[in-house]
Amino acid sequence: MKKPQNRDPWLARVRERWDSRVDWWDEMSEENAVTADRDLDLEWTARALRLQPGARLLDAGCGAGQFALAFALTGCQVTAIDLAPKMVERAAEHASAAGIAIDWRVSDFSALSDPDASYDAIHARCTLQFVPSVYVALKEFRRVLKPGGRLYAALPGACSPIYAGTWQRFLPGHDVDMTYIAPWDLESLLKSLGWMIVEQWGDIALKAAVDPTDEAAANFIALPRQLQQTAAFTWTIVAE
Repeated sequence: MKKPQNRDPWLARVRERWDSRVDWWDEMSEENAVTADRDLDLEWTARALRLQPGARLLDAGCGAGQFALAFALTGCQVTAIDLAPKMVERAAEHASAAGIAIDWRVSDFSALSDPDASYDAIHARCTLQFVPSVYVALKEFRRVLKPGGRLYAALPGACSPIYAGTWQRFLPGHDVDMTYIAPWDLESLLKSLGWMIVEQWGDIALKAAVDPTDEAAANFIALPRQLQQTAAFTWTIVAE
């Protein structure tokens, strides 16, 4: 697996950050894979993306591969890419141990090697905030999606703990490697580029579906959408 050149300082910082976190991220992702709402999460995602056995799926920003493996087990033909070589190596190890065939690549998904109209669906879970240009990434996603194909894009909510360091971008000499794009920014950008928003939801909606007696989750899904986009840990938008 050839290691990419660190030509872009932004991408080099992102690559270094996630290579250094591979053990922690993999451990957390393995624990999340067996939480009460994981099966429902996969069910909602597969339904929204209209995934069928044999569908070609791009997992853009695959991390340690837990979602790529889950989609492959449903019968999808999965291509999984990540900027961090150590993440892809760890993901490939999981696939090998499970006997699952996935096309693993170390790549920047803003410049894909695939021909036009290659994929039925794209899964980009909490990765768009790390690209230098969300606009360029979305144009590339549009290029490699088949007509009628769908994009799943999840981002941190505007006040998510994931964005706790947003203030640091104002410090002199701070090297930015996250755009801190809010869900409503992505929603408007997608619409401006001609995408149709099909569906959107916050992670807390999954908790409400798993446990209808969860009063806090029920109160969350009763909020106006932009308040939900603010309070959610992660927010999902599906578009075509």
